[in-house]
Amino acid sequence: MAKQTLFSFGDIIDLSYKVRQKGLGVIRGLFHFSGQDRTASKWNEHIVSADYWIIPEVRQRWNEDCTGNKDLGYEDYVMARHLPDRKRMRMLSVGCGTGARERIWGKYSQFDHIDGIDVAAEQIARAREEANKIGMKHLHYFVADFTRHHFDLPYDVILFNSSLHHFPNIDSVLKQHVISKLAPGGLVIVFEYAGPNRLQWTNAQLAFANEVLLAIPRKYRVRFQSNSVKSKIYRPGLWRVKLIDPSEAVDSEDLLPSLNRHLKVIEEHKVRFNIAHLVLKDIAHHFLEKDDEAKKWLQYVFDQEDEFCNRTNSRDMVFGVYQGTI
Repeated sequence: MAKQTLFSFGDIIDLSYKVRQKGLGVIRGLFHFSGQDRTASKWNEHIVSADYWIIPEVRQRWNEDCTGNKDLGYEDYVMARHLPDRKRMRMLSVGCGTGARERIWGKYSQFDHIDGIDVAAEQIARAREEANKIGMKHLHYFVADFTRHHFDLPYDVILFNSSLHHFPNIDSVLKQHVISKLAPGGLVIVFEYAGPNRLQWTNAQLAFANEVLLAIPRKYRVRFQSNSVKSKIYRPGLWRVKLIDPSEAVDSEDLLPSLNRHLKVIEEHKVRFNIAHLVLKDIAHHFLEKDDEAKKWLQYVFDQEDEFCNRTNSRDMVFGVYQGTI
């Protein structure tokens, strides 16, 4: 059971660092009136080199957990294994962001129509621009709340890529808004965080991650675009999580149980996401270059994460393919 923290010293460090890195707009975004506006503001931010998920080796580990092949993304895997003979399909991508995922799915002739929906207007504008650049006219993007928007036709595939864990009451979302939108034989595909609610990491997780962090040489712990050195990982305060993005991991602990209650499991794999993201947050840029020593330390982080996941029998992310109702 994760201990809950209302406020931590790490909140001050993190906010100060983000202001230096991304400007005062970070603070202005906190004072949007509605929770959905704050969520949209958060996800309108641009990816930077401190974001751990852009490290190629991180993506390869996730691929390995999802598909068994570090060089095979789950999109290509699903198409080859589950949808090779389907034609004229319609897909809905919920929380599509800048549209990178839809552009991968869109290269397959099996899809006639792909919709992407997101509450972040700037992200949708970029998604439309990128789709237009490559002439993918069957990709359609719109700004809307998934649970309030009216959809005319059912979908053969509904995709949640790091978006389902942002919904409160996931059980209700699946029952009321997902199953009803599936065509007969339709699939729900998820790649999602399913760890502690509100990112309230367990004591054991924090202690282990901090040991790993402090084993890394100081030069690789200097934060991106900063002189400050990352010396401790804190559990984020609930006030900050709710203030920055009220939707963040609000019901993540019930994600897997809800999927298994309401959908037929075609395939489901746990993904390693317990230690590396805590350690690499804000210092990922050191591990993007062809630095042999840095790569050795990156592998050390991975090895330690493996040890923790094996010892605790826990993995905080899931990739799954599901169908209809049980």
